[in-house]
Amino acid sequence: MENYLIIGYIKQFKTMEKEFNVIIHDINSKTFKSYNIIPYLLSCYKESKCKPKTFDEFKEFIKHQSMYQWWSRCEYEIILGPWPYTTSPSERYDKKGEDDVGAWKEHWKKHLNECEKIDVYYQIMMNIDVITKLFIEIIND
Repeated sequence: MENYLIIGYIKQFKTMEKEFNVIIHDINSKTFKSYNIIPYLLSCYKESKCKPKTFDEFKEFIKHQSMYQWWSRCEYEIILGPWPYTTSPSERYDKKGEDDVGAWKEHWKKHLNECEKIDVYYQIMMNIDVITKLFIEIIND
């Protein structure tokens, strides 16, 4: 019975769709979500007149298509920062009940200086070799 479960698991694993997920923020639900980039790249590949053949050509194809679709578009950008966010007691903004917008802005400006804005393109470029290998496998299947 154990062998059957293992074989069933491997069989199920082999039939799973290959995907590569990045993190995006869904404005409507106000949550972070996984976003699979492979369907878009496949549609671009199918529409492409000049198909890439080598690993480097596939890599350039993915870079170009990713830049066109996801580079510096606010709906595909998130801000990444350290957690837990800590400050010294003198820097904390805990003036409860006071309406000091300037102090609030200064407090968060310091925190945002530690953060970095990343987009889907940035996440792809961090993993371009892995994505290229996966994409070639999908095309060849």
